[in-house]
Amino acid sequence: MNFVVLLHFTLWIVCLPRVHSKGVPDGWRMKDRFMGFRYEIFSRNSNDTATKASIRHKADELFCFGWVQDSPRQSVVGEVRCSRDNGFKMKAHLDLIALASNTTISIRDYPNTLIRLHPSHFKIFSNERNTCFRDEPHKCSRLYDETEDGFNFRDR
Repeated sequence: MNFVVLLHFTLWIVCLPRVHSKGVPDGWRMKDRFMGFRYEIFSRNSNDTATKASIRHKADELFCFGWVQDSPRQSVVGEVRCSRDNGFKMKAHLDLIALASNTTISIRDYPNTLIRLHPSHFKIFSNERNTCFRDEPHKCSRLYDETEDGFNFRDR
C-alpha cells in the first residue's frame, strides 16, 4: 500500500508543469503569450495617410490593438499589442513598410508586453493628441507638465 502511495506521489511530482518563482507555469506568462512594442518609422511625407492606413489594416487583420500617429519629427509613430505570433507578423509588416519607402524604423519592445496607451481597438490618433515618451523612439522634445495637456509626464 505504501508503495502505491509513493508511486502516485512520484508521478504527481514528475508530471507537474514547470512553475516559475511567481507561480505561473511556462507558456502562461504574459511575455510567453503576448507582445507589446513601440515603433517609429521615419517618412518623407509630413502626413503619411497611406502608411497609417496600412498599419491599421494589418493590426486589425492580426487582431492587435494600439495606435498610430504622425509625429512632429516627420515620422509615423505608435504602439502595438498582439498575441506573440501575430506580434512577429506585425513587426515584419512594419519592416516591409520601412523597406518599401527606403526609410529607417526604430522598435522598442516592452518586457511586460503592456503598451502605455491602449484603446480598445487599433486607432489612428489625430496630430493634436500628445503621445510622446521619455525615451526613444518618439521622445518628447521637451518635458510637459500637468497644466499643458492634462497628463503628468511621469505617466508616459
